[in-house]
Amino acid sequence: MRKTRWIGMLAFVALGCVACGGEAPQVPAGPSSTGVPSAATQAATIRGNVSAGALPSQAAGTSLTFPVGFASATVAPAPMAVQVVGTPISSPVGTGGGFTLEGVPPGPVQLRFVGSGVDASVALSPVNPGDAVSVLIAVAGATATIESESRNAGGKVELEGRIESLPAAESSLVVAGRKVTTSAQTVFRDGNDAAKAFADLAIGQRVHVKGTLGVDSIVADSILIQNTNVAIPVNVNGIVGQLSGTAALFDFLIDGRKIKGDKTTVFFGDTGPLGFSALKDGARVEVKGEMRDGYVFAVRIHVNGPTTPEPPQDDSASVEGVVSALSGSGTAFTMTIGTTTVTTDAQTLVQRRGDVQTLAAIANGQIVHAVGVRQADGALLARKLQIKDDGPAGPFVIEGSLGGLKGVCPALTFGVNGFTVKASDATKYFPEPSAKCGDLKSGMKIEVAGTRQADGIVLAEKVTKQ
Repeated sequence: MRKTRWIGMLAFVALGCVACGGEAPQVPAGPSSTGVPSAATQAATIRGNVSAGALPSQAAGTSLTFPVGFASATVAPAPMAVQVVGTPISSPVGTGGGFTLEGVPPGPVQLRFVGSGVDASVALSPVNPGDAVSVLIAVAGATATIESESRNAGGKVELEGRIESLPAAESSLVVAGRKVTTSAQTVFRDGNDAAKAFADLAIGQRVHVKGTLGVDSIVADSILIQNTNVAIPVNVNGIVGQLSGTAALFDFLIDGRKIKGDKTTVFFGDTGPLGFSALKDGARVEVKGEMRDGYVFAVRIHVNGPTTPEPPQDDSASVEGVVSALSGSGTAFTMTIGTTTVTTDAQTLVQRRGDVQTLAAIANGQIVHAVGVRQADGALLARKLQIKDDGPAGPFVIEGSLGGLKGVCPALTFGVNGFTVKASDATKYFPEPSAKCGDLKSGMKIEVAGTRQADGIVLAEKVTKQ
């Protein structure tokens, strides 16, 4: 579930980044603006930071008008605002990107970001009373995607992501951009509950950390190694900054994240191969690379073409709603989203919580956000389908790396890309006839088909090894 940063005009929403150096969040004044309950234990808190470099521009000293449903028609000068949908809880995003949402009621949460050129919503996992939630969200136009998520309740913190840096001399690591410190009391184990040690950690592994929030880091009580596959590619998208070096050895930053490359790095543009000279400060790029100690090594860099004014009649469009009348196979599907007919082809990208899925993951009853090109007949040819939520008791398909394996066959519980999955004696394993329940191991790439229950747990009907 990790982690591309900057997608198109994307903003990084690091909910909880006050501790990371973001400015103090700004909140609309007065209890009527926030809707904060009198008892703090009855609600959750979501704190965040939007990267200032990605905020929509706005004339100094002016107010931004937001749609009906926000806490007020106009808020303090700010280029963007965020709201908990279905509640009066909202906050302007400060000039440095900071915001806070307090008094969030327990249960499912959907956040809506609105600004100049931005109107995007994203669903979070249900919150509990007293939770302090930290989520990394990419926002681009009409699309918002969860990149990583952590929670702090009663002083306890949970964090899940890939190891980005591992300064062994300090007995610490960086996971999903946050520093984690260990001690002699930290318990290390893998997905099979086997005892491990700090020395078993490696750059690129996916881990689940439980601990407490320290002064400048998370102090780990336990670290679960979920995925030992360190070769999973890393994608980083955004604007080049502080470029230095030559084609033989160079580095630059994307939203504060260090990217390095050398003579083996390959460059491409919209029309074909490019050279190192195409890489410049301010250029928008898509980096595909490998996780190294404290940086991403760029294997391939796609330099996007210069931004051009939108044509007077833009044929791009987006729609969000419940999927119905789904038909088709392979890459050619037709469905209705809301009242709009949506079609797909081989170029259509499907994502759930930022993870790429196949078109087989789309099902009737899901809430899907589609972005694409409007056709002459009024239908939308989808470039991207983002699964926002699945209908209760509806069909569900997810693929990714298995982690946190527990139980004894046939009754197993494990995680796939943030979803809890339960297998039973009714679960079938593929490819047949060799695959069986006992083959499952943490770190294995699998596809799960089943039914998502009202509590969010997926009951696996079929598990296929990739």
